[in-house]
Amino acid sequence: MTTTRVINSFLLFALTSITTLAQQISFKSEADRNQVSLGEAFSVGFFIESNTDSYSIDRPMKYPDHKGLQVVGEQRSQNISYVNGKGVIEDGIILSFVAEKEGKYQIGAAKVVINGKTYSSKPISITVKEAGIAHSNFRRSGVNQQPVFLESKVSKTNPYVNEQVGLSVKLYAKDLSYLNRKQNFRQGNLDGLSPKIVKSSPENIKQEIVAGKQYFSEEIARYYVFPQKPGKIEIDPFSVDVILPSTYGIEPVEVRSNSVTITAKALPEEGKPKNFNGAVGQFKLNTTVDKKELSTNESVNYDVEVVGSGNFNSINLPEVKTPKEIEKFSPKKRDAYKTYDTGMKGKVAEQTVLVPNSEGSYTISPVEFSYFDPVKEQYVTLKSDSVNLKVNQSEDSENSKSTEIANSSSGNPFSDIIENVNDNKQWLLFTGSLVSIAALGFFFFKKKKKSGEINNDVEEEIIKPINETLDHSTNDKFKPQKQKFVIVEKSEISDDLIIQDLEELEQKINTEDPKEFYKLQEKILSNVAMKKTNTDLAHFSEDLITNKLTNTAIDAEIISQWKLLLSNAQKAKYAFGGLNQDLEDVYQETVLIVEELMSK
Repeated sequence: MTTTRVINSFLLFALTSITTLAQQISFKSEADRNQVSLGEAFSVGFFIESNTDSYSIDRPMKYPDHKGLQVVGEQRSQNISYVNGKGVIEDGIILSFVAEKEGKYQIGAAKVVINGKTYSSKPISITVKEAGIAHSNFRRSGVNQQPVFLESKVSKTNPYVNEQVGLSVKLYAKDLSYLNRKQNFRQGNLDGLSPKIVKSSPENIKQEIVAGKQYFSEEIARYYVFPQKPGKIEIDPFSVDVILPSTYGIEPVEVRSNSVTITAKALPEEGKPKNFNGAVGQFKLNTTVDKKELSTNESVNYDVEVVGSGNFNSINLPEVKTPKEIEKFSPKKRDAYKTYDTGMKGKVAEQTVLVPNSEGSYTISPVEFSYFDPVKEQYVTLKSDSVNLKVNQSEDSENSKSTEIANSSSGNPFSDIIENVNDNKQWLLFTGSLVSIAALGFFFFKKKKKSGEINNDVEEEIIKPINETLDHSTNDKFKPQKQKFVIVEKSEISDDLIIQDLEELEQKINTEDPKEFYKLQEKILSNVAMKKTNTDLAHFSEDLITNKLTNTAIDAEIISQWKLLLSNAQKAKYAFGGLNQDLEDVYQETVLIVEELMSK
């Protein structure tokens, strides 16, 4: 009996020893690198090694502690190798991490229970240093890189201020399907830069080799950024969620790119032209006029355009300078540039309407435009040719003179006085009488207004006799040629008056002569601006009103629109072919601007 027990005990020991020798199991961890750049993804693998696959995992591995690190990817790994003729099966999981800031981190020990026994891996230390881009494989054969990562890259790291710099954000994936699982793209901080986003091409998925491995890549965002100040500018990481497989199925995982640093150089002071206003790139200057011979009071369009590639979003065109005999209206700007895959290209243009008041020959001085060429690293000044205009006397002016001469010899009520203008005493007596009548009428008008007894009917009675006297005259020297909408004095402007004028403006939308519409529009825009800025008619000027509106905290966009509408209304006086505008739209824009100025 004893012998039997001994034999049984020996057999049990032998079988246990054989089983132990047959099943050699170990659990280890390994990182693809121990030093990475900020924002760069790195991978850590956790592997079960055994000479057989007959073991059972009683409890799956849990993620180890990884404070300060984000898990951005997970991938299964299986590999069979032979050591001294014996096969070794390796089965594990690879986790991808990204650090949130520079420093030293530790990934704790992972644990797994196999055949009732608990196995632990060794902790791993990782050092995260200044941002950079790098890709490397696991040093061990059979272990791949992270399955998905995001990369930010700039075309130039040391540009000049206002020089355009390409910024590309690409998503790389081992599995093509991962590119279709992205969502919630988040832009990094672009403070210190003026960004312009480029619409990516619809088919921009490519195959690329990264560190000797093949990846599918997709550019999910592209920008052109313009540094606004010299010095170091940090571009924070971009991020996107990718649906990836995990221990608990599939779930969105945030994938972050590396951060990028740009060191912008200040534009050189040496050789900087006086008229330089910040344009950086490569440009050409063009100027044209639609006619070089015209009549007095006829308009001519002077066009200035800058064409090329660069920071069009901050370009100011040069001012057109004219002789004092030529009336110049505010230029109308037209932007025709876009941000393409290769950069911001196109043109900016301004059209200035010029109207000569007197006949003769005039020269429009050349315009100059200066920019900085970052390729040549020098300033360039472009200069246009001067423009010569020949102005003839208009037929309307000649007819007016003929009419004046004819009227002077006809039965004019004032002819007796005019014939004696050589007599200085009679002429002074005549003009003095007119001034006295006007002064007495003005004094009576003001006195009545102060006492609150005057109304519109009384005002008409005061003005009517003078108008009738002038209207009965056949002398064009004293008779206005056309009816005009008169801009009233500041003290007489009220909200009710402006509203009444707007109602009348609406009625003139379908008028046969659009100039009547524009005349009333000019009156409304001028009156509401004078009322808002407390400016009287004697001191009214567009520049003064603009400055006062700016000081009253009116939005720059509202001021710009007010100037544009007023300029178009003034141009309508000389636009013989019309302005080709929808008066309904012009009316609605006018109402909007008036409401903005009256409400603030």
